[in-house]
Amino acid sequence: MRVKYGQIFIVLIVFCLAFSGCTGMQAASSTSTATRAPTATPIPLPALALQPGDFYFSVDGQPGFVFSRNVAGYQQTHYETLLEWTAAGGSRIARISLDSMGMGYTSSGDVDEVWARQWERIFDYAEANGIYILPVFSSWYDWNAGAGYSTWASNPLNVANGGPVQNPIELFEVGSPTQVLWLAWMETLVQRWQGRENIAAWEIFSEVNLASNPTEAAGMDFVNRAAALIRAADPSERPVTASIADTGTWPNFYRDASIDFINIHPYPPSAQLDRIIVSEVRKSLARYHRPVLIGESGLSAETPDSSAGRATIEENAPLGIHHAIWAGIVSGAMNGRALWWEDGVGIYFSSLGFPWMQQYSMAEHPAVDFVRGIDFSGFWPLTSTSSSSIWGAAVGNESMVLGWFRDAASEPPDWTVQTIPAGQTVTLTVPGTAANWQVDFYDTSTGTTILSSTSVIRQGSTVTVTLPDFADDMAFKMIAGAEISVVTPDVVGNTNAIAGDWSGTISSSDGTFSTRLELSILPACEPGWVCGAFSAPQLPCSGKLFLQEVDGEDFLFIEQNVTGAASCTSGGYENLQPLADGTLSYSFSFTPDSTVSSNGILYQP
Repeated sequence: MRVKYGQIFIVLIVFCLAFSGCTGMQAASSTSTATRAPTATPIPLPALALQPGDFYFSVDGQPGFVFSRNVAGYQQTHYETLLEWTAAGGSRIARISLDSMGMGYTSSGDVDEVWARQWERIFDYAEANGIYILPVFSSWYDWNAGAGYSTWASNPLNVANGGPVQNPIELFEVGSPTQVLWLAWMETLVQRWQGRENIAAWEIFSEVNLASNPTEAAGMDFVNRAAALIRAADPSERPVTASIADTGTWPNFYRDASIDFINIHPYPPSAQLDRIIVSEVRKSLARYHRPVLIGESGLSAETPDSSAGRATIEENAPLGIHHAIWAGIVSGAMNGRALWWEDGVGIYFSSLGFPWMQQYSMAEHPAVDFVRGIDFSGFWPLTSTSSSSIWGAAVGNESMVLGWFRDAASEPPDWTVQTIPAGQTVTLTVPGTAANWQVDFYDTSTGTTILSSTSVIRQGSTVTVTLPDFADDMAFKMIAGAEISVVTPDVVGNTNAIAGDWSGTISSSDGTFSTRLELSILPACEPGWVCGAFSAPQLPCSGKLFLQEVDGEDFLFIEQNVTGAASCTSGGYENLQPLADGTLSYSFSFTPDSTVSSNGILYQP
């Protein structure tokens, strides 16, 4: 996590609080400072691992999507409260910056025993709550002596504090006494903690590229040396990672560093966190073909008490966070949530603290329920196109697809909420050959409530889904193998009454436009299916016809997969009615309730 130079980043004032001479800073919290016992009934710790070649953690042997948090504090009880929230919300991993309660070493480079034992009590509490730990050994601000926020002045290894280090750049100089000392300290901790069951992975360093000006080559060499020591010291062979900030250019770090998964930190200046998560995860997967963890993230990298960081505390910011959590699921990342300010660092701001963070204490829970039990084996980001009024993404494999889409206009800083009418379409390029798919649409406020269901058919390599109406956002699960109902001709509610090929001239309602139209309608086709095709060859426009509704002898279709001229767009409505003389009445409108734009009479050959 980084902030612009010239701003004070309050979070790591916590360092002085780890020592007896510092007082006066308290979090806005009603939490008692007395140490609490772990939960009376420990929560079972699931088996969690990252198998070679997988892009998702396996939970009890099955690849799945997990949620994580960045917990922080300067008292043990702060961590206990945040870990309880983590368990209640359904997250499985707590990423913990070990320098949040002091840097962990003495001026001679030995492990600070008081510091280590305090962390071990917190690790114990996490395990009792079923939570894995991702410990981060050090962060950029410990090793940056430049302008802006830095904790280098309080680093025990700084020569000014009796240590041997003149300049923090020495950490990245190959074989330097400073590097040897720090690596030995880190190795000692891995040896000490490797027997703990709830270590999910090891993070060597957070945002290496923001330390005091190491080159990319030096940063990678440092990480590779540390990774080798960790692997030698940890017989459980847990994965290793390190991260760089999303500033500057280190194009080879994630390609050449000896780490097991990428660790991104999205903080978009636009506050469009959901969009940047989808974009950056997919770029990383395509570029490096390694699993991607969202290490930390936020609506802004700037502090919430600054004008530049105001997005974090906007009135509708919780909606932006909601969007980001759901976007994580469909991004291709192996985890979601992973917030910075909202997960724990907000504790260091007296105007925020626990009361502010509590509104996010269960924010991921609906999304946790949505993905519960789903096997993510082989899941990969899917190519999708959608109506212009919605935005989102999908992920899946040849047998299951998860999608999430929202109102494209619900953007920061207001994140306005409006109802999106039925008929918006999403076209997905889906692997495999499954022709028939069952689609269930979910309410994202619960993650379990099914709003409606339908069936769709593959057209070549794509499947087009027409969405029901929804407020702000919705999710869906699409499962291959839905059975097609065989409908007999005498059953009301199918297309038998209008089946066949039709053609004729249609004209605009104001008489200024006319064109030839050709339709082909499949027999025995019910609402919820693509039941035909249309073509206006003189324009030219053509596309599929999705049967939305049958009301007596009124047939309402939605145009999908429309191609041709630039003016040809999907989403229009065609209403067909068979007439007594054997012809077909045709009308077109842009929405179900709008004024008819064009109409005509169609004939069969």
